[in-house]
Amino acid sequence: MSDVLASLWADAFIARHATGPKPETAAELATRLVREARTVALDRALSDLANGCEARQCDIDLFNGDPHMNLRYLDARDEALAQHGDGLIWQPEPDPEPDEGAE
Repeated sequence: MSDVLASLWADAFIARHATGPKPETAAELATRLVREARTVALDRALSDLANGCEARQCDIDLFNGDPHMNLRYLDARDEALAQHGDGLIWQPEPDPEPDEGAE
């Protein structure tokens, strides 16, 4: 019985005194978006290396600023070179997306 009452008292205390979620600042949002973009680029580069293709330079440029991600890429590239020999296939760079305003 006391566990139920303690749970009710704890819920009431939290409901009364807890603050809401802290809004994300612009700097935190920018940091999170950059980290997500770098993670997507690293995943794409690691997938390319696993398939025997050289990673695209645009992906490398995104995560190159993070030393831990860059080290993971270099380790995966060394493994791909060992597995596939020195013959990694070069992929063409993706075409830039067309501007909607330009016709």
